[in-house]
Amino acid sequence: MSPPRDFVELLAFGAHPDDVELACGGLLLLMARRGYRFAIIDLTGGERSSRGDADTRAQEAKNAAAQLGAAGRECLGLPDTQLEATHGAVRIATEAIRRWRPKLVLCHDAGDQHPDHAAAARIVHAAAFQASLHKAVADGEPHRVRRVVRYSRHTYFRPSFVVDISDVVEEKLAAVRCYASQFDPTREGPATPLTDAGFEDDLRAFWRFHGKQAGALYAEPYAIDGPPALSDPVKDLCEERRGF
Repeated sequence: MSPPRDFVELLAFGAHPDDVELACGGLLLLMARRGYRFAIIDLTGGERSSRGDADTRAQEAKNAAAQLGAAGRECLGLPDTQLEATHGAVRIATEAIRRWRPKLVLCHDAGDQHPDHAAAARIVHAAAFQASLHKAVADGEPHRVRRVVRYSRHTYFRPSFVVDISDVVEEKLAAVRCYASQFDPTREGPATPLTDAGFEDDLRAFWRFHGKQAGALYAEPYAIDGPPALSDPVKDLCEERRGF
């Protein structure tokens, strides 16, 4: 998919379709409400998941992107369950960043216990660096990413900040439910942790935990290298939230 001429402010990478929705769908919904543009990059098609097939997952990803309000979505076609930070993989991701030219890149945290997620983090971090290099072996005009923002859902990590998603949590879940092949226990396929009757309750508990730390009902956790610079600490740190 070719990006529009005015590109995007945020580019969210996931190892598989549904990773972005589960981890940072709330942030993307909020940014869309504020007029920012974003796109989603799936490194793989999730073709080796226990449930569903490649065509089904591709259609579900398209539906979820529309639910979130994405400007576009691409699958880079890297091999599911075999992600590695090879020169070829980094080049493909570098070219995606150069196509979309985002200010912020979102990706997995390297400490995630899922091997594909950890590999995706290494690929995207290397790509974000190489995208700015004029002599990098990659197509496209050089582009400097302002920040790489990390997310994690499988393994707890200490966030640099959290995003209050209380107002969009139901919309986020609607995007997650687009992946019926993965989450709907009535669909054909083996039982997995994702089809457990309590899976959505577990998601809410995770967001409630992180929300509690900041006085929000639900929140998504994120990490960055170095502290964030606040232009208005009174506004940014003293905003009224639920429970405070």
